[in-house]
Amino acid sequence: MKINKGVLKQLDPAREVDDWPAAAPVNWSTVVGGSSPASVRPRWTRRAVLGAVTAGAVVVAGAMVVQVAGPDQPVFAATPPPLHLQYENGAPGARDALLKLASVVEAEAAGDELRSGRFNFVRVGQWSLDLSSSAKEGTTVAVAPQVISTWRAADGSGKVATTTLRSSDVGAEPDAPGLVAAAARGDTQVRTYDAGQLTAVFPDPIPHDVDALSKALYAHQPRENGAESAVRAIADLYRAAAVDRDVRIAALRFLAQSDGVLLRGEVTDRLGRHGLAVSVDSNRDGTRDLLVFDQQTGGLLAYESVLLKKPEKLPVQVPAVFAYVLYLEQDRRSNTA
Repeated sequence: MKINKGVLKQLDPAREVDDWPAAAPVNWSTVVGGSSPASVRPRWTRRAVLGAVTAGAVVVAGAMVVQVAGPDQPVFAATPPPLHLQYENGAPGARDALLKLASVVEAEAAGDELRSGRFNFVRVGQWSLDLSSSAKEGTTVAVAPQVISTWRAADGSGKVATTTLRSSDVGAEPDAPGLVAAAARGDTQVRTYDAGQLTAVFPDPIPHDVDALSKALYAHQPRENGAESAVRAIADLYRAAAVDRDVRIAALRFLAQSDGVLLRGEVTDRLGRHGLAVSVDSNRDGTRDLLVFDQQTGGLLAYESVLLKKPEKLPVQVPAVFAYVLYLEQDRRSNTA
């Protein structure tokens, strides 16, 4: 039985913690590398990429694999600590803060417009739990930090390059340029697409009008799920295409009119970038979806998914960060080099 909820492809997001289980913190290079030390000095706090490692870890092909249930003694999957939020409890509605940020972006001179070019280019870093189960081996979880670069033309042609990170690729405390450099040096799998094979998730060009953008976003994520779909659609939008200034403004105003989006305040993401966080809690499936926006450009920095209640048979301590995406680069490019 394979359990991953589509995490490696579309990644669902996020949350904070009141009583995180005690465990030895581990830095990025240790986790994605080959060692499993008895003790590691805490080097990551809020920016911990994989903050707690349990017993039984081995590393295969650049991804850490942990046996979390089996014949001996079940243990919990390794998950990073949630981000430290300004408003962890009693969070206010996010409407006013989102509208204010949209106004800040609109007031700035339009000097950061995307270059012209045939291809939408987006580069992200992502982390996720990929869970599998068998009667012989019990349940295992693979932790696979990756950098994914996507070039997509309007005719549906393009290229996707995926690099799985290793200890030799990434420093102990990576930043965004460090991850991009790691991808350039690492072992990368490349897939090319002919016209029509790399389908657009959203219309090209992306609408600048809030109502038209709302229609496009809800065509992708069902409107009946409310604010949960609104947040997830924005995360998918930034993964699918380079987002220009006018679309960033419209996206913020779209979120502002979505009931249920809460303000989590100022936050530092897992690459040390400061931003404004908003989230949606879903009672239906017990998750929190969290977005972190740049407070100058209005661009999306990060998107996280956290389980707030323990799903049956999944070996995690809740609240548990299930996946996150770090948005590294976006542009329009004339070729896929």
